[in-house]
Amino acid sequence: MTNLTQLQTFVEVARLNSFAATAEHLQIPRSTVTARVQALEERLGVQLLHRTTRRVSLTQEGERFLQQCEPALQALQQAESDLLEKDEISGNIRLSVPIDYPVQTLHALLGSFADKHPKVSFYVDMSDSTVDLVAEHFDLAIRARKPGEDNLIAQRYAYDLVGLFSRKPQKLITEENISSFPLMDPGHFLAEFSANSPRASFIETTNLRLVKQLALSKDCIAVLPLTLCQQEVEQGQLIQLKTTLELPRVPLYIVTPARKHRPKRIRAFIQHIVESRKHSVTTK
Repeated sequence: MTNLTQLQTFVEVARLNSFAATAEHLQIPRSTVTARVQALEERLGVQLLHRTTRRVSLTQEGERFLQQCEPALQALQQAESDLLEKDEISGNIRLSVPIDYPVQTLHALLGSFADKHPKVSFYVDMSDSTVDLVAEHFDLAIRARKPGEDNLIAQRYAYDLVGLFSRKPQKLITEENISSFPLMDPGHFLAEFSANSPRASFIETTNLRLVKQLALSKDCIAVLPLTLCQQEVEQGQLIQLKTTLELPRVPLYIVTPARKHRPKRIRAFIQHIVESRKHSVTTK
């Protein structure tokens, strides 16, 4: 029977397309990675990988072998993970979220999960850049609108509503009069109208939080997700304006690498995200 360590190493090399990256990820010498893959190839009597000085790629036999063995390996890893975590969920979760994700929502989400599972820790990357979940070893990401590439699994779990916000009351906003207002639309939610609106600021940006801060200090209308402005509306700093416009809904996704088993802590946290969203909607 094939050595499981050799098999796991081959899968990592195929996933990362690099012996060096695999060695770094597994925290072993590169020579060990090479030796394990070579031993596997010798046992099977086929070449699984093409090697050049610049990159590594699968042969036809390697592609076929990966498709057959990876699900079985993931099932074994899943079973092992469940047994190791049968008493208490523990370990680290690497999470990526957009920089515009509401901090209060994220804090509540992580805090409530930590209350249930105190042995779980988090590394959170908040960035405008879309991180490579596979190459940078992230367990999951929360993304809006564009969930990701083909090597990722995207699960839509909610929609975020969009609203019109201003620091001062305004008359009913309609399709006929919206072009008369200074409009800030960082997400291009109302691109057909914002192009003809007066300039609202000397700053043009796609950063939602910066636009929210501008809306707090300038006489303009900001087109923003409701969750981002909830606190300011409750405190009376911003007003959600009434409108006859049909405003978009922004889909929210939980994104995970396609070629990665999900330990119990990851599955539990995904379920927590979904349930927390449902609870917040039903309590409003």
